[in-house]
Amino acid sequence: MVCERKLIMQVKRQTTDEKKSALFSYLLILTAFFILLEISFLIQCSGIYLGDFRLISSHLSIPDRIIPGVLYFVFAQALVHFTFILIVWASALCVGVARNFTSRQTEKFGIILWFIAMTTVFIANRFYFPNSKYSGIFFSPFHQHLTKYALIVCCLILFTIFAVAFYGLVRILLKHKRIGITVCVAASLILIGALIILNRPHPVVADAGTAEKPNIIIIGVDSLRPDFLSFFGDTLSTPHFDYFLNHATVFAESVTPIARTYPSWASILTGEYPKTNTVRTNLSDPAHLDLSMTIPAILRNHGYKTVFATDETRFSNIDQRFGFDEVATPPIGMNDFLLGTLNDFPLSNLILNTPIGKYLFPHSYGSRPVFFTYDPNSFLKLLQPKLAEPRDKPVFLVVHFCLTHYPYAWAELPEDKVTVHHYQAAIERVDDQFHDFMQMLKDNNLLQHSIVVLLSDHGEGVEMSGDRITDPNLFIAAKNNPKKIIPQFYAASAAHESVDRSGGHGTDVLGLSQYHTVLAVRSFGAQPNQKKTVTGLVSLLDIKPTLLQFLHLPLQKVDGYSLLPAIFGHESVIPARQDFFIESDFSPEAIRTVHPEMRKVLFEGLDYFRIDPTTTRVVVKDSMLKMIISSKQYADFYGPWILALYPQNNKTMAPILVNLETGEWTNALSTPFAQHSPALHMLQAMKQYYGNSLTSVTLQ
Repeated sequence: MVCERKLIMQVKRQTTDEKKSALFSYLLILTAFFILLEISFLIQCSGIYLGDFRLISSHLSIPDRIIPGVLYFVFAQALVHFTFILIVWASALCVGVARNFTSRQTEKFGIILWFIAMTTVFIANRFYFPNSKYSGIFFSPFHQHLTKYALIVCCLILFTIFAVAFYGLVRILLKHKRIGITVCVAASLILIGALIILNRPHPVVADAGTAEKPNIIIIGVDSLRPDFLSFFGDTLSTPHFDYFLNHATVFAESVTPIARTYPSWASILTGEYPKTNTVRTNLSDPAHLDLSMTIPAILRNHGYKTVFATDETRFSNIDQRFGFDEVATPPIGMNDFLLGTLNDFPLSNLILNTPIGKYLFPHSYGSRPVFFTYDPNSFLKLLQPKLAEPRDKPVFLVVHFCLTHYPYAWAELPEDKVTVHHYQAAIERVDDQFHDFMQMLKDNNLLQHSIVVLLSDHGEGVEMSGDRITDPNLFIAAKNNPKKIIPQFYAASAAHESVDRSGGHGTDVLGLSQYHTVLAVRSFGAQPNQKKTVTGLVSLLDIKPTLLQFLHLPLQKVDGYSLLPAIFGHESVIPARQDFFIESDFSPEAIRTVHPEMRKVLFEGLDYFRIDPTTTRVVVKDSMLKMIISSKQYADFYGPWILALYPQNNKTMAPILVNLETGEWTNALSTPFAQHSPALHMLQAMKQYYGNSLTSVTLQ
């Protein structure tokens, strides 16, 4: 009895001391000071960015509609930091009870615990997010193993402290029995409820597709070059892509009419050339488009549920207007650029890829442009609820993975200096992401009856020899060029680029590694496709007529051709296609490289854009679209030939003629090599199609 009375008196005294403790105030002051340091560090690291933003805001009218998103972001950050204070404060008090600390001792311990916890947060941020601005505070990038060991030590210390804190919590609950019983019952109910929710059987989603009307699934992978897949002979390990391709009809010579994401996807969904559908550059204003005859719009009118998902929306504003019932993407708009780039704080980074982070930081969760915190699995989790919804209609699903887009980095891969090895690593990681997605489709019964199209919206120039098809050793010079001086493709400022190399995508129509795409079709539970590789030129424009013909729907006005004879028949060679046109996009010097300086890219195109005051989306100004078009390069495929036109100034364009079979090429259409080719026909075909977009061509 005496011991019990002493314990009660001791707990009462400790409780009284706790009420007088200023620990919470101290922690609040420490955290406020820490936030100021974070902001100061952010300004120091992002001074150029913030200065650029001021310059951008002076050129672009920033609408007030972004303010609610900014305020929500500030609230979310404040909530995260305040929760950190509460955890440290409560843990310190409980340890104080367990160890019979005085009020002053509890305060000192609480401050020490705050520093230990914050150190752990920084080290964890360094370990899980090596591209974070704060990752250089602890250890150098070359000592990741030291970070790991330091994190283990810190976690063991915190685990020990929390174990003692739990003991203190038990003592408090035993002292206040009624409160203790209430807390125990509530905790038990919460635990039981959580176990029930986590272990409840997921409802089986019935497959609404049939063999006659299957689910249609298009899977796009950004910037994926076919020749970097082991299926096509590369040494990279891409087993999941290879497995799919080995069971599919593969079109080995597929090209896109324009090697940029948004216009390429617009051409896929409309089946029309960029000139026809008017989407000729990234961020074209969709308000001018006729989107009534896109694939999703047509299929929705014929009983399909249409869904679009992507982890990159900054330069490709595809949404419900294209005919989709639902979308699963990060929020589109100016706040995606602003908040996604700024959101790099150690505390919020650690919860960003959790279910809580999905709601607190929607502009960063599952968003590939925020590469320093991007987890490829988070995008799949963002998409999963859409796949698990009950359905009574077959599904038309379009998913676009952007991990392989520049800078080819994500949370786990340090960016450092981007090289071709980063691109290869991104391909191997997206191969795993593709596998996980296919498993999700299977688990949600979307592969019982389906047609799956695997494609890349474009390829990528990585400045390897051969990325541009103009081999200097195969150049055929005109008579007035006896020294065989290689012609200049770009303006003088870009003359340093090797004639047989190209970088980026959409920058060079003779950089066919940029325009060569993956394209394969596989049937599940419907009419079986042929497992083979088909040669001959095809394009992404062919997808729409192929799907419409398969579903016995009227072939609307399209620029492509149906590939059904090759997919379900015995055709293995596509007949030579005449006059297939491709074009480049807006290509300032800063982007014509595999190592683009994003600030230069931004400022070279700054005057081309505006912010829609209603949607806060960044779109190309109508007044600048003509300037973009005037800077374009054009090319025409005709059998084994390609003729490219490069603008030299406002009045003239230089031709480059290449024989794709021999590799020979020339810039002079007066040479016998050119005169024995269909060059003049190709030139006339381009003039007839592009009209005033083409200026005078120098024939030499």
